Amino acid sequence: RPVPSGPHPTTFEMTSVLAPETWRDDIVAVARDRIAAGELNKAVLARELTVTTNQPFDVALVVDRLAARFPTAMIFAIDRFVAASPELLVSRIDNVVRAHPLAGTAPRSSNPAADAELATNLLASTKDQREHRITIDWFLNELLPFCSYVDAEPEPTIVTMANVHHLGTAVEGVLSSPPASVLELAGALHPTPAVGGDPQGEAIDLIDELERADRGRYAGPTGWVDASGNGAFAVSVRSAQIGTEAEPCVTRLFAGVGVVADSDPAAELAETRAKFQAMLGALLQP
Repeated sequence: RPVPSGPHPTTFEMTSVLAPETWRDDIVAVARDRIAAGELNKAVLARELTVTTNQPFDVALVVDRLAARFPTAMIFAIDRFVAASPELLVSRIDNVVRAHPLAGTAPRSSNPAADAELATNLLASTKDQREHRITIDWFLNELLPFCSYVDAEPEPTIVTMANVHHLGTAVEGVLSSPPASVLELAGALHPTPAVGGDPQGEAIDLIDELERADRGRYAGPTGWVDASGNGAFAVSVRSAQIGTEAEPCVTRLFAGVGVVADSDPAAELAETRAKFQAMLGALLQP
């Protein structure tokens, strides 16, 4: 376990790079209206926070806190880019390919009865089920050229993390011979509708037009590959860039939401706040 070495931050300034109301009204609402008008089916829009401190964060301590709080997540730290991702983009072991896309989110509650109701409502949500189906159908279509067989669970299930509930569906297939490397599979699958949108080109164009941010490594694939092409890649969400050489005391965080025709911009803003808690809890823990 990491041993605190200090000096550690004692002052914290958290800034929403765009005013929350601006992001809600000028980005999410505009995207929703254009989706409703038929320009595209879905766009994933991210919101950025910065945390400025008087000393750099200790990356090892942040990773340790994430591991304790999110034991089922894929946790990594690469060049001070840190995440506890709940989402498997793709894995390949021999000729078996797997993915576990997540799309559709609800916040957690500290009240057990209310928390169970939030999960039940997420499963019953027409909006979230439609958003999720777009992602699963896309995965099956993109993986099919690499596979002799591929299929998904018939219905999504609830994936519960410390801060949110997600809708998730396991996808699994048998790769054709010779099997594609996990790098080739990751390249074919990124960006998924869960981080970009659908259709992909139109969604990325809308993100470039509206988002007003440089995502950097946020939502990109992060993982490992061996000499045989086996490996696993996570979607780099619930992540933070904990400083850079030029700005060691400025940490950047993103949280994204899937916008569809019946999205509620206020609910999407609330979803970003719930997602930010994953990294903020690890960064600001006393």
